[in-house]
Amino acid sequence: MKVPTNQKLSLFRHAEKRLHFLHVPKCGGSFVEKAFLPWIKKCETRIFPETAGHLTYQQYESAFARIGIGMPDLWFTVIRNPWDWHVSWFHYIKGDPTGKHSGCRIEGALFQSFTFSDYIRWLEDPSAPATDSRMMHKQMKDYLTDADSSIAVSRILRQESLAEDLDRMIQDLDLKTRIPKGRKNTSRRETDYRVHYTDKEAEVVARRHADDLELFHYRFDPPASAAASLARGG
Repeated sequence: MKVPTNQKLSLFRHAEKRLHFLHVPKCGGSFVEKAFLPWIKKCETRIFPETAGHLTYQQYESAFARIGIGMPDLWFTVIRNPWDWHVSWFHYIKGDPTGKHSGCRIEGALFQSFTFSDYIRWLEDPSAPATDSRMMHKQMKDYLTDADSSIAVSRILRQESLAEDLDRMIQDLDLKTRIPKGRKNTSRRETDYRVHYTDKEAEVVARRHADDLELFHYRFDPPASAAASLARGG
């Protein structure tokens, strides 16, 4: 979000800086945006069509250059366990058959007849029909890196501990905002994301997100019930 240079409107208590949220899709963005009202209404991504949507850092660089705006001082983002990310994507798109909310019209229609296994096969097939944005085909690293493949965002929060991570960032940067009430760091889905996968399907996601796993140290653990059974010697 853009932080106005007028100190009375600034998000920062004791500084005049610009803080932007790089919204990796399906990574807690709605909760983050609530935390930054009303300042987020002044965000350049809300004002200029060229910077709207789920852009990567490099796409923001290009878009900001085209409209003659310098890049912000600080960027932050939220990432998510890749296996959980894809389960979330599948259910979200399946529930948006026209693509009105997601912008993924091709996938919205296609996924209506898909099981999650079909989705994984689609994800692995480079020739399968997809919208031009191909958001589901990216790694999270792709959203966050500059032209030199270096991480370009200042703060990386995690979906799994979003309220705590966001609160820590607010304190560290001395921001005026606060955490919205009612946040739970769990998915709305009742089942553990891991039960959706066979071993081979989990490996497909691991291969596709190899850089994310190396950078952010996510891993595919057994479901909680299985882990508890193993701990008991079951």
